[in-house]
Amino acid sequence: MTKVFLDTNIFLEYFEQRREYHAVSQLLSAVEDGKLKAVVSLGCIYTLTYLIRMGLKQKGIHRPEQTVQLRATLSTIMSIVAVGGLSQNRVTKAIKDATFNDVEDSLQYQCAIQAKCDALITINLRDYRDADTAKMEILSPTEFVEKYL
Repeated sequence: MTKVFLDTNIFLEYFEQRREYHAVSQLLSAVEDGKLKAVVSLGCIYTLTYLIRMGLKQKGIHRPEQTVQLRATLSTIMSIVAVGGLSQNRVTKAIKDATFNDVEDSLQYQCAIQAKCDALITINLRDYRDADTAKMEILSPTEFVEKYL
């Protein structure tokens, strides 16, 4: 089974129904249907927790209802993805990897490698333009859907 690493921006694309929403929706449906295995980083979960909470706050939803909705959304996400770990060695490697301008992207990439993913799916391909694609493919949601689904 193909294992994909989902960059945090994949979820933002879905929640905000941006330009690649249709491809992301197909991708997440394939994960939900068990056709793909999806991995995210713990950093992704932290970021989504913050962004979802802020989104609910902007809608005028406050605690305790905010927490109930936040937990429900995160539980839905966790029902279809696995959280990949990152060893101290890989964190250090990511921090020192000069091929990445953004250390967070380097951390995501190292997490995907450690999880032995076949592809890293991101909206921002330019963030990974110098990554070693011999280790895994770096694809946009649309590219992945066109090639594999």
